[in-house]
Amino acid sequence: MSDRTAVLFALRDDPSLVVRAEELGYESAWAAEGQGKTAFGKLERWAVHTEDIGLATGIVNVFSRTPAALAAAAATLDDHSDGRAILGLGVAHPGVVEAFHGVPFDRPLSRLHEYVELVRRYLRGDADSFDGEFFSPERTSFWDAFEPVREEIPIYNGALGPANVRLTGQVADGWLPNLYPRPQFEEALGWLDTGAARAGRDVSDVDVAMYVLTAVHDDPDEARRAAAEHVAYYLRDVPGYYDRAAEQAGFADEVEAVRAAPTTEAGARELSAEFLDLVALVGTPDDVRGRLGELREMGVDLPVVRAPAGVDREWVARTLEVFAP
Repeated sequence: MSDRTAVLFALRDDPSLVVRAEELGYESAWAAEGQGKTAFGKLERWAVHTEDIGLATGIVNVFSRTPAALAAAAATLDDHSDGRAILGLGVAHPGVVEAFHGVPFDRPLSRLHEYVELVRRYLRGDADSFDGEFFSPERTSFWDAFEPVREEIPIYNGALGPANVRLTGQVADGWLPNLYPRPQFEEALGWLDTGAARAGRDVSDVDVAMYVLTAVHDDPDEARRAAAEHVAYYLRDVPGYYDRAAEQAGFADEVEAVRAAPTTEAGARELSAEFLDLVALVGTPDDVRGRLGELREMGVDLPVVRAPAGVDREWVARTLEVFAP
């Protein structure tokens, strides 16, 4: 069984932690966008401090950049890192796309499909015109002078719903679910297989790289509190996505209680240990060390471990040590 392991640093931008992840044998480090910092800016910085670890966006959305701008950013990162770039894409949600970026959240899956096709064309230097539903670039010599390190960069899709997971199997190199209840995972692998079959692909060619929320602390109550507050935030502030998956797993009452709570902290207290154990690895270092094997047995090719949002640097460093390959 492979011991491939990656790490998500989310909003944290600390090159020394990425260097430590490389020393410990992590396959890749993933950077999210937020708090006024781009994923690509952080990854470019990390590339200067590292030599081997993969550098992945985790995730960037397909509404805030054109495919050409995204492909240029990815190609630049790939050049500066000697071929270590990985693209984690996603449709995000209306709270990000409409409220923050100010653009319509329109037909996200159709847009993602077209977006991936165009990004791949740009990366291989295909300058032919393209008459798309969302983008219609004309033939141009702009890319003629560009000599990429690689003509193909792995593309992962952060999908949750059935249609999006099927689309992942159809067009992406990898699937990147987040906070996905384990009882639903086997069914979702079927959706991935269906999508791959549509494109005449073998589903085994699609890398399953799951974000794995980990909350590791010598005090198990403190570990559970941090995990619960992280999950409660997603259930409350990203409606229609993580809450739907939790409801389908049989936790509709808990989702409703979290939503009805006056604060995220209060909502976190409504989450049962049973539910948290289905979406996270929670406990002392001895409790959780080695449990990534359970996920690999379930069909996760690449666990991408992350600490709960808002914890300090010491907590993140402890996470790296506990789950080191």
